[in-house]
Amino acid sequence: MKVVVLLLTVGLTITNAHGAELDARSSVDECLLNALNQATPEQTVGELRQSCVDTAPTLVKQRVKLEKQASKNPFAIIPHKPNFVLPASVTSINQEPYIGTPVGSELDDVEIKFQVSLKYLFIQDLIFRDLDLQFAFTTTSWWQAYNSDISAPFRETNYEPEVILNYHHSWSLFGLPIEQTTLSFNHQSNGQTGQLSRSWNRVILGFTFAPADNVLWGFKTWYRLPEDEKITALDPSGDDNPDIEKYMGYGELGGLWSISDKHSLEFMFRNNLRSDNRGAIQLGWSFPINDRIQGYVEYFNGYGESLIYYNHHAQRLGIGFKLTNWL
Repeated sequence: MKVVVLLLTVGLTITNAHGAELDARSSVDECLLNALNQATPEQTVGELRQSCVDTAPTLVKQRVKLEKQASKNPFAIIPHKPNFVLPASVTSINQEPYIGTPVGSELDDVEIKFQVSLKYLFIQDLIFRDLDLQFAFTTTSWWQAYNSDISAPFRETNYEPEVILNYHHSWSLFGLPIEQTTLSFNHQSNGQTGQLSRSWNRVILGFTFAPADNVLWGFKTWYRLPEDEKITALDPSGDDNPDIEKYMGYGELGGLWSISDKHSLEFMFRNNLRSDNRGAIQLGWSFPINDRIQGYVEYFNGYGESLIYYNHHAQRLGIGFKLTNWL
């Protein structure tokens, strides 16, 4: 359990939905006091308050603000995607990719899944205001921690470094309010060789919409950078998974509903948009445990839960806790 202990001791700086709501409310009150000092006799308090509410920072802008504040501290680590540990993660392990490897058919259906995702704000206001250059790294692992018969190995780990251009100035697309726009170069690999090797490189364009104060929608689409074909199946160079787009498609849709203090629901939907329909859906529920940690339940059904299973259908149900959330 050393990895779990390590994750628990990492100091991470980020806001949650409740903190963002408190900051937004404080911003509205401050705006109202300023507006009262400059108001005309004809304006009502209700009109002034509504004006302040309409211009109050959104949850996305609250996170951007806190990230910039945290980046001034050279010892701070900024979360990127959620950081979580699921000590109870249950699935029906597909042994097929592991045939002929030392673990063979001895993998357990119960394992630990955890994710560590960090980000560094390299340059703020690059070229023009509100355009930031960021570096991010996410690692997601599936650990056979309870499988002492094969020395509790890490069954699969996906590594995902990214270079991101993040534009966090609000604008409108076909009448939809866009809070954040990103363009990134993304490499994802499982760090394996031979028959277990999986990887791909993408350019990803993403949009974050905020149709309501406590609801966010995210859409991203990607272009996979082509690779050379393998000469032989075990050739170390060349494309490990040339048909990955048939299963992972060309984009995904996500959503987050911040219900109340640290209670949130999230989902991810992906489809290959082909006649041989393949896709995936992931659902998550976050709930409070204490002031710093949230409980987390995650359900996945479909293709591409991990790179080793990009072309295998999988279902997984996990329960554990989040150290940091999306917001």
